Amino acid sequence: MIRATDVQIYDRNGNLIATSTPPETRCFDNMVIRNAQLAGRELELISFDGSDLQGSDFSGADLYGAFLCDSNFDSCLFVQADLRSAFMYRVSFRNADMRGARFSLDQMGGALVLRAIDVSNANLDEADFTGALYDSETVFPNGFNPEERGLKLTI
Repeated sequence: MIRATDVQIYDRNGNLIATSTPPETRCFDNMVIRNAQLAGRELELISFDGSDLQGSDFSGADLYGAFLCDSNFDSCLFVQADLRSAFMYRVSFRNADMRGARFSLDQMGGALVLRAIDVSNANLDEADFTGALYDSETVFPNGFNPEERGLKLTI
């Protein structure tokens, strides 16, 4: 039985594909949840560690403080999504549309750290990286200059 307070994820056809039970866990770790419709959703502190969400739509979603380690977000839509303060390590965003996404300083002035992130071939037009940090394993699209976009290399 699905309770009204459970976090539910649907595909683009309206089919239920995942439910977080109990709801307060907001945990979707080690799952395959492709083509999910999450546009405009409040997903603060949600966990998708080790999950495959290829082709999902996160446009305008609030992923503040989300846990996104060892995950696959290839070909996802993150247009105008809030990714501030998200914990990212070994995440693939290849071919993702991230126009206008926010990777900037969080509400307390803390920097987002991109560790071993792959955004090759991603559309990063107008994405805000002000104050964000990245490591030497992070892969950017050809021609993308991280320093010009507000990112700083960390050790």
